[in-house]
Amino acid sequence: MTKFTPYWWDDQPQFENNNKLPSSADVVIVGAGYTGLSAALTLSKAGKKVIVLDSEVIGYGASTRNGGMLGSGHKVSSEKAVQKYGIEIAAQLHKEANASLAFTTNLIKENNIDCELQICGRLRTSWLPQDQINMSRNLKKLKAIEHFNSNMIEPELMSESIETDLYFGGQFYQDHGAVQPRKFHYGLLNLAINAGAKVFGSRPVIQVNNISKSREPTFNVLTSTSSIQCQQVLMATNGYTRSKLSRYLSRRVLPVPSFIITTGDIGKDKVQSLLPGGHCMVETRKRYCYYRATPCGRRIMLGTRAAMHAMKAEEALPTLRKMLTEIFPSLVDVEISHCWTGFTGFSFSQLPNLSSNKGIYSALGYCGNGVAMAPYLGHKAALKILNPNQRATVFEQTPLETRLYYFGKPWFLPIASAYFRGFDLFDYCRRKRSLKKV
Repeated sequence: MTKFTPYWWDDQPQFENNNKLPSSADVVIVGAGYTGLSAALTLSKAGKKVIVLDSEVIGYGASTRNGGMLGSGHKVSSEKAVQKYGIEIAAQLHKEANASLAFTTNLIKENNIDCELQICGRLRTSWLPQDQINMSRNLKKLKAIEHFNSNMIEPELMSESIETDLYFGGQFYQDHGAVQPRKFHYGLLNLAINAGAKVFGSRPVIQVNNISKSREPTFNVLTSTSSIQCQQVLMATNGYTRSKLSRYLSRRVLPVPSFIITTGDIGKDKVQSLLPGGHCMVETRKRYCYYRATPCGRRIMLGTRAAMHAMKAEEALPTLRKMLTEIFPSLVDVEISHCWTGFTGFSFSQLPNLSSNKGIYSALGYCGNGVAMAPYLGHKAALKILNPNQRATVFEQTPLETRLYYFGKPWFLPIASAYFRGFDLFDYCRRKRSLKKV
């Protein structure tokens, strides 16, 4: 029988802190995911008194619901980044994307976080022949900026990585990897606590008020039962940003759901036959399937867009099963052990952002690339809080945009779901035309 909770949660410890909330701190961080905990770790090491508050139990959100793929990058091509931000910032975006992967990988290794880290590489597969050409052109531009450990895989060599006839080659990212996301989160949580941060779950923040009567900021952070006075506040809520707490941020971050399944135990030999390269896999098509072997090597995990709007995991299961068997027809009768969903935070620029509005800092907008980027940007947010007058990251120069039609409730996402269903059909038509030309 399928469980509708994350596979990563099975048999994992749950952190609880039933102590009374302190009445004061140097910094209050709202959100106890990768971003918030990484910021708390850096701030605590710098001697700051830090309190982290989460509206749910610790580890409830996307940090433990994701696919566990550890990679660099963002969703904006180098060409589009140059057009919008200029050559210099576009180059810095690429460099910091790579830096985020190095930072998070080193964070895990240097602190011996037991999260089943695998540097297995990631293969981005070409849905269309033109995708292969486009990726190759973009790769040349990226390598001209700085060394980039990536190469193209020609169609005839794809069988070394995956047992399917679905793709026209791909781009391989050698330094990318995978983690067990719940274990990574728990390890990061313990690092922050051991550094001195106090972390509380099931403590939703209701309001943040600036009560300063001078140039130096002073905030009053209200929960349902108490209040905390502090000098700085960091919002690290990403896809779980609520309009009641921050209308400003909720108008600039879209909560887009992601849906994931894992197969039952199909054995190491079967997994190895389907994914002989042992890589993480992603696609170029708009449907954007991503999949990998689980750390035990006995199951396959797959995520995809079942809808752009929120829906129950039970409703999404047939779509995910269909996508799994399209890639791997031999899994048509396989048991699905887990199916779950969670929210990613999408910015309109499709880039992360670190900024401050009315003295309240925020770090969010990972657009599905948060496993490496969120700890990195949390660290950068902490550095910005410690040195407000120094630029900490290029992501301070990727402004959070909004739209006239968006007021914090994504009423238009069901319409977007219909649009993307139509685009999926178009994608298949383009593929059929490509196959006729091959």
